[in-house]
Amino acid sequence: MKTIIQIGLAIVILVLVYFIYDSIMEPVRFNQEVARREAMVVNRLKDIRQVQMAHRARYGAFNSDLDSLVRFVKADSLAVIRAIGSVPDSLTETEAVRLGIVQRDTIWVQAMDSLLRRTRYPVDSLPYIPFTGGKRFEMDAGKIERGFTKLPVFEAKANPVDYLRDIDRWRVYYTRDIEDGLRVGSMFEASIDGNWE
Repeated sequence: MKTIIQIGLAIVILVLVYFIYDSIMEPVRFNQEVARREAMVVNRLKDIRQVQMAHRARYGAFNSDLDSLVRFVKADSLAVIRAIGSVPDSLTETEAVRLGIVQRDTIWVQAMDSLLRRTRYPVDSLPYIPFTGGKRFEMDAGKIERGFTKLPVFEAKANPVDYLRDIDRWRVYYTRDIEDGLRVGSMFEASIDGNWE
């Protein structure tokens, strides 16, 4: 009888140890999954920023429509300035070009060939937040006035409510401000930084 009680207690102790270990590891596993998901969302936001910068260089303004950005990458072209020669220390670049020491030539390349250069980048997925099943980034663009100058601005944003919603009890462990989410750019200041940087 004593042996049966000892075996029963050993089993109970093992079960309790398992539950304690699992309860300790649950937030650790959650944080690892959040880090993995947020890294993918951040990469997509960086891609949006790269395309927005190219759009601004080409047209002088940011774009507020994600589908238009996809069309821009697929069908538009970008100017690349090819430099031949080097500017001597005694001259400015303009003087060196005027004297023929340096030549500048503009070449037009497909936006698809110079942006998002990862192998077989799925350009059509650019507007969509990873892990959401088709939810799109919130994006806006416009101009703000600083002094007497109007500056183009944009902001793209993803909320954790969207990219974490399928994780059990995510609101219990999530430590950031839920309303802030992950974003790049700002509609209130001339910045293209992400809030993760």
